[in-house]
Amino acid sequence: MTTNLLGGGTRLKTMWRLSWPAIMEQILSTMVSYVDTAMVGVLGAGATAAVSVNAASLWLISGILAGVGVGYSVQVSNAIGAGDDSLARDVIRQGILGTLVCGAVSLVIFQILAGYIPLWLGAKPDVLPHAAAYLRYYTLAMPWIAASAIFSAILRCMGNTKAPLIFNTLANLCNLALNCLFIYETRTVRLLGRAVTVPGAGLGVEGAAIASALSWTVAGSALLFIGLRQGDRFRVRFAEGLRPNRAIIRMAVYLGLPSALERATINLGQIALTALVASIGTVALAAHQIANTAEGLCYLPAYGISYAGIALVGQSVGARSKEDAKAFGSLAALAALILCTVLAVLLFLFAPMLSALFNTDPAVVREAALMLRIVCFAEPPFALSIVLSGTLRGAHDVRFPMATGLVCMWGVRITLALVLVGKAGLGLAGVWIAMSADLILRGVLCTLRWHGEKWVKKCGL
Repeated sequence: MTTNLLGGGTRLKTMWRLSWPAIMEQILSTMVSYVDTAMVGVLGAGATAAVSVNAASLWLISGILAGVGVGYSVQVSNAIGAGDDSLARDVIRQGILGTLVCGAVSLVIFQILAGYIPLWLGAKPDVLPHAAAYLRYYTLAMPWIAASAIFSAILRCMGNTKAPLIFNTLANLCNLALNCLFIYETRTVRLLGRAVTVPGAGLGVEGAAIASALSWTVAGSALLFIGLRQGDRFRVRFAEGLRPNRAIIRMAVYLGLPSALERATINLGQIALTALVASIGTVALAAHQIANTAEGLCYLPAYGISYAGIALVGQSVGARSKEDAKAFGSLAALAALILCTVLAVLLFLFAPMLSALFNTDPAVVREAALMLRIVCFAEPPFALSIVLSGTLRGAHDVRFPMATGLVCMWGVRITLALVLVGKAGLGLAGVWIAMSADLILRGVLCTLRWHGEKWVKKCGL
């Protein structure tokens, strides 16, 4: 293995060294999101619906920002693999400009449209005021959300997967603490046998949004700072200039735009599904959100492994090593498949208990548990699609994942859901059956693409 790649030792050790912090980050973030959802869920199905109706639009912007992160982070990994430290620093500086532009534009858009988006997504009249306020407060942190997304990607492709773990986890813990302060009224609790008064602002759903915004500000600021100070080799010196570099921006657009469009395609589909679910009723919408949150338990290791896969394949491409690129990509896919299969079995077995953690309404819990048992069979192929989409991007094969996302989301998931809900009358179950068909097909297509090796020509190996 070339010395330009991340670290030394065997491929398995290198993959594990980069994967475990990213996997832990995903696990801890998901566990915290479970508690976060449960804290809002205590307020009732209406509060859960006010948060969940905004989830798809927040996924949309997160997906676009992730695409921007791909555009810069893959270039960083290629430059490191090629041993070009100066180019790596140039890309990081351009990442700062990308962060500023994306953060400012998304902030303005959400503040203007916050009162309309929940309405477009089918929020009921009793839910709409809280849903609009939640979105407005949450998106005040968009510049820092952009910094977190873009610089987490850059740091991972530089081999620093621990900083995103530390600061994103810290932000999530901060979110929990602030939730206690902002969501609930001042109350008395028993602690070690003594009555303790816990202060609270009693802001409900709006308090949850404020807590999230402040937490994102902490994470984004920290990751941006760390990204600019990665040792002497990659430390950004503003004396070298911060003017736009057309070549880097063009490559960022080439690499990142298809990824952003893929995520946008998927998330727009999720928005359409959210509107469809909202038309079924408040209980269905709350169950849909809870099941979506709990489902992350299965595929979160795949995202952690995919971060390592992108970095290692990207650096292998920069080092002109086809053997390493192919080996790292296949190893990442196999690891994700094994882990996610085990977790899918556990999800099926413990679906009712998991759903009950997030809501006290028996109808919501029963519906969410059924959705989890439907989708668990699709989780292993979905894990393959997550990892292999990432490794394909690291090899500059960025259009195939976009086309796959478009076909599977709109040609399979949306079309089939409309038939199963509208014609077959399956309700929320029809939506999740359609989702499972989409995820399975996506995994099959990405696996065939990787083993067909058309990506080799895309990256010039």
